[in-house]
Amino acid sequence: MPETPKHRKQIFLGHLAYWIYRIYSATFRYRFHSEDPQVLEQALADLDRKEPDPDHCYVCAFWHQDELALLPYFGNRNIVAMVSDSKDGTIMATALARFGYLTTRGSSSKGGVKAFVASLRMIRKGYNFTAAVDGPRGPIYKTKEGIIRLTEKTGRPIFPFRAWPEHFFTFWKAWNKARLPLPFTKIHIVVGRPAMYTRDETDEVLNSLTRP
Repeated sequence: MPETPKHRKQIFLGHLAYWIYRIYSATFRYRFHSEDPQVLEQALADLDRKEPDPDHCYVCAFWHQDELALLPYFGNRNIVAMVSDSKDGTIMATALARFGYLTTRGSSSKGGVKAFVASLRMIRKGYNFTAAVDGPRGPIYKTKEGIIRLTEKTGRPIFPFRAWPEHFFTFWKAWNKARLPLPFTKIHIVVGRPAMYTRDETDEVLNSLTRP
């Protein structure tokens, strides 16, 4: 993207958003839940690996609604996030980089092929990959095909996540009904078993990860 005054403004806003949300989210408390504690322990250990490992990486899947709750916790973990190739995406990519994520740019509506190829390369190198699988424009709670194609071509399983803040504000007018956790709230992260899910199975498993 060319360096223009508008682009510099977006980068500045990304840095500003990072600092605001970093301070805000420092008050969150997290607790993990799984029906299989051994699976949870191993999967989280794999996410915490300091070096990329092609045999121990995942395609982490969540609903767009949960993004604000998950984002602060999983930074600095060799995780690649796909971000929309748009003006707002530049703000988001800048903020994510400050949180310690790597990013690829594109979505199902813009720059999809470029982002898919870049994401594919990163997963094959052993980086964990994450995406809001019903983004960037919905419909809500419906997995897009791209995430399934990534798992098929890399052979790496989908690792499903849901986030359930105990206290939150819902942006009801947004298509994804995004939830902003309130300060000092506890956030319950419910994870499913990593597996090679189909598109319908991904919908089913994500929707089954209900609040504990």
